[in-house]
Amino acid sequence: MRAVYYLIIATCAATPIAAQQQKPCQVICAPALTLMPGMIRTHALHAPRVRELSSGQVISLPGKSSFEMIAAFVAPTHFAWASLFASVQWLPNAKENANPYTLYTASDVGEALRANAPSVTMGASVALLSSQVTKGWLTLNGNVGDLFSQAAEPDDKSSYSHKLDLDLVGTLHIFNQLPKAEYLHHVGLYGILDFVATGLPKAGDEVPKGERVFLDDARSVSLIVGLSLPFAPLK
Repeated sequence: MRAVYYLIIATCAATPIAAQQQKPCQVICAPALTLMPGMIRTHALHAPRVRELSSGQVISLPGKSSFEMIAAFVAPTHFAWASLFASVQWLPNAKENANPYTLYTASDVGEALRANAPSVTMGASVALLSSQVTKGWLTLNGNVGDLFSQAAEPDDKSSYSHKLDLDLVGTLHIFNQLPKAEYLHHVGLYGILDFVATGLPKAGDEVPKGERVFLDDARSVSLIVGLSLPFAPLK
């Protein structure tokens, strides 16, 4: 289930700063970069049941919390309500049972193993609630993207696989009253509800092989919250 930790949304996610460009572009505008440190909580709405093959015990996979860093590139388009995005997600502290490349386990190497391989998301974002409606305090975007992250299905033929990723991204501009020339004016608090729709284990799949069988589809819903820190350019 390593792919569950690379949601994103979440997890990747387009930030609304670049989507609020005043002058429309001919086709696609220059992208803006936003850094988004935050915390991700997996299995936020649904915890699939699995049967442990060694004991026969049926358990629900617990949700886990991890620090996540997202770098999001957002390019506005000619249409004020649409933008394109690409994001890189990285969980530096997430743990896993075995190294996916050497197959040595944590007990073999004598310390915890980090599941810190990055993932990439690319797609389109649609503004559902614009800053004009909320006087600059809140924005809400819907994202549809291709998540390229660690493989999770038994028949995957590569270490990474493509997955359909759906996000609902809200940003609260807590320093909205500051002058636009101030950096803090552009800083916000974001929340992402991320749903990985494909590419995860289904009921009956044995993942990892020899360890457990899924009794439910792994329908991955994660919640990500954190700070939205625009890097360049500022709008």
